[in-house]
Amino acid sequence: MNLEKEKVGVSVVAPMHNEEGNAKHLYQAIKNAVDPLGIGYEIIFVNDASSDRTLEVLKKIQKEDKNFHYCDLHYNAGENWALLAGVSVAKGETIVTIDGDHQNDPKFIPALLSELDRGYHVVSGWRRDRAGGIDRTLPSVVANYLISKISGVSIHDCGCGLKAYQRHVVSGKFVPRGFMNRFSPVVFGVKDHQFKEVEVTDRLRTYGSSHYGMKRVFIVFNDLLALPYILQGVKETLPRIRNLKWVAAGGTIFASTLALAVDSFFGIGAGAFLLATAGATSVEWNLARFIKAEREPQFRIKEFSREPTWNSQNYV
Repeated sequence: MNLEKEKVGVSVVAPMHNEEGNAKHLYQAIKNAVDPLGIGYEIIFVNDASSDRTLEVLKKIQKEDKNFHYCDLHYNAGENWALLAGVSVAKGETIVTIDGDHQNDPKFIPALLSELDRGYHVVSGWRRDRAGGIDRTLPSVVANYLISKISGVSIHDCGCGLKAYQRHVVSGKFVPRGFMNRFSPVVFGVKDHQFKEVEVTDRLRTYGSSHYGMKRVFIVFNDLLALPYILQGVKETLPRIRNLKWVAAGGTIFASTLALAVDSFFGIGAGAFLLATAGATSVEWNLARFIKAEREPQFRIKEFSREPTWNSQNYV
């Protein structure tokens, strides 16, 4: 990175929720990875309303390192909103995101930055060999395959928290809870030629409990229904989806009425219309969430260890 050391060229942002046992180790590993690059950088850990001593640990680190800052949220906003809160106060022209559980290895940050220097808009870690059982790996493989096919972006590991972005990709972009974790960078409109992956190692959590569960699989597949319409433009497609929902609902009533009077074939038709209604309703709900997210970002910053670089309604 050809950046002057006195300037903040890179901001490394991590969401932290009940990570008191990982925070200091993750901070030190990030520092060890970025210090030798000789560039100006900052590390921002976002305390997402932890109930343990995470915030206390962050405050102690901040007193010892002028390049480290903590951002404390008023309430638990979730992983992607915690990340976006950190991005909103970051100074760097390059934003690196990393999971707070220390499963991502910071030693790969220089490799991501090197690829970003070649002109890519987003460089993502690819955990080719995933740690954990089949209940984690199989759903991930299926979901990433579908995301790649729907979006046209050759991505193998959308869910890897270790990513490097050119600032314009994420700055001022607000998406519903979960969409950044599950679909970044696709959800931000990055094209295939603007995207690159770097193979990284995946590690098991050494402290605390995982926030991942099988229920997230069903959430991902529900969100996938909306992804094609999101990529076409939320405001443009929402009216069409609403019209489709009412057409399908009308078809359900019509086919159900005929099924009672004529033949069971129309009962099958009623089921098809009902599924279409349910699908359109799900898509409509997600598109409406995108519009609300842009209008009302769902995080509130309680305290930031450095004055923010902008005047925002989200800084209270």
